Amino acid sequence: MNDGLKLRGDVLIERRTKDGKVIEREEIKNLILNIGKERVAKLLNGVETTPFKYIAIGEGTTAPVIGNTGLENESDRSIADDSGGSYEASYKAIWEKTFTFGSGISYSITEACVSDSASASGETLLDRFTFSAKAVDADTDLYVKITVTVS
Repeated sequence: MNDGLKLRGDVLIERRTKDGKVIEREEIKNLILNIGKERVAKLLNGVETTPFKYIAIGEGTTAPVIGNTGLENESDRSIADDSGGSYEASYKAIWEKTFTFGSGISYSITEACVSDSASASGETLLDRFTFSAKAVDADTDLYVKITVTVS
């Protein structure tokens, strides 16, 4: 009998106009990090109680590796779904957020992650992923949806 527990990450990233029209869409795989796996194991038995609730985005371009502990160059972060995430049938945890940007602010977003903290200081990441540059500004939003499937 093989009952191994696995986590698989999938990501949807969209650049959108302010009225929600999709300008660009990209789907990628997500790297679950060693520190994320450790936190999941500790959450199972209550050794840790802080869940993953935040999505952070940045402009780092170094490919993710299993030992990453933070984003390379963070630009913004926010609680996912305004409540910290959701559950979807078939063993899927979902985090999603539409990032908006103020007047005079522009980024070329290339990386993101799910975190347990509202700030980078002392955080634990579940994952990290990089993608093709997404130019965002006051007229262009960035929608990020991260799905982790437990199998």
